[in-house]
Formats: sequence, structure tokens, C-alpha cells
Amino acid sequence: MKKVSITVILFAVLAPTLPAVAEAHWTLEGFLGSAWSVPAPLSIHQWGEDRIYLIARYQTKPFKESPYYAWRIAKWRANRAWEFELVHHKLYLSNPPAEVQHFEVSHGYNLITINRAWLHRGLIWRFGAGLVAVHPETTIRGKTLPWGKGLNGFYISGLTVQAGMEKKFVLWGRLFAALEGKLTASYAIVPIQDGNAYLPNAALHGLFGLGYRF
Repeated sequence: MKKVSITVILFAVLAPTLPAVAEAHWTLEGFLGSAWSVPAPLSIHQWGEDRIYLIARYQTKPFKESPYYAWRIAKWRANRAWEFELVHHKLYLSNPPAEVQHFEVSHGYNLITINRAWLHRGLIWRFGAGLVAVHPETTIRGKTLPWGKGLNGFYISGLTVQAGMEKKFVLWGRLFAALEGKLTASYAIVPIQDGNAYLPNAALHGLFGLGYRF
């Protein structure tokens, strides 16, 4: 009886600290990081002008002006989750032709996705799909897109998909650190003055951040 009583007492004391695998919970994460964009076709169409076409190369410049960042909120049940995520991706055209005086989507080639995630062998795997919201800053043939057009400068312009892998590290209590790598593939029609730029993007992302489990 003594052994049974001790077992019951220990369970009563320790139960609140044991991980409840089947318990639903939320996590909130914030990240900094950077990305490398694969060279890709860029087609610029301006009314009354010849098409500009090039294989575009981009820089990310993650800490210039509006920084590269991401955040994610997730609802977990057991080892699976649904997530809402925003990645503030950035593109600076590094090989502009003569007709292009300035071309950047640096206040956001924003990737907004709904993800499905699951925990397997200590790693979190995720796939997601959603929308691209761009905030372009361009001058083509001397014509500059006015600041603040669209939705305060933002345009819902395309679609995106992603696949990622994340590792979490418990820091203290419910606070954790996270490292993540992801691949994104996106396509957006970016407004310019008197036309549009057709801008696909495939990128490898590396992120590090903090999170909290609620």
C-alpha cells in the first residue's frame, strides 16, 4: 500500500509538469534571417514600349531599411498543427538593364501562407501555400511608381508555396529558440508606372528566432 500511495502522490505532484502530447496548444514565433534568390526571368511591360526581358539576379540586403523578418502563429494538436505565417522577403535587382533606373521590392515581397506542420523525430516539417503581397519601388524609363498607391503601397499580386524544416530548442519554461530552413516558390505581377513586371521567385531561406508556447 505504501508503494501505491507514494506512486499516487508523485503522479499528483509531477503531472502538471509532464508534457501533454494530445493537449491542444498555441505557439507564436518571430524570426530574423536572410534568403538567396535563384536567378529567374523578369519581364517588364510598359504601355507603348518594347518589352524588357532579362534573367534577373537579386540581393536580399536583410538588414537594410525594412529588415527581412518572419512571424508565425500555430495551433497544435498532438504532433500536428495548422499555421498562419508571414515572411517579409526582399528583392533588390542587382543587374538592371539601361532602361531600368531602379527596381526593388524591399518593403516586402511578402509571402502570406497557411501551413500544415508536423513533428517527426525531433524536427518540424511544414508545407504551405498562399498569397504574395508586394510593395514595389521602381523607376522604369524615367517613370517612377508613386509611393502609396494600391493599399498604402501594397498590392496582392500573386501566389506562393513553401516547404520547410525547423528545429526547436527549449530555453526556459515555455520559451524556445528555433532554427529553420525553407524553400519558397512564388509568382507575382508587380505594378510599375504605366505597366507591370512579371516576377517569379524561387528562394532558399535561413531563419533564426524565438517562440513561446501558450
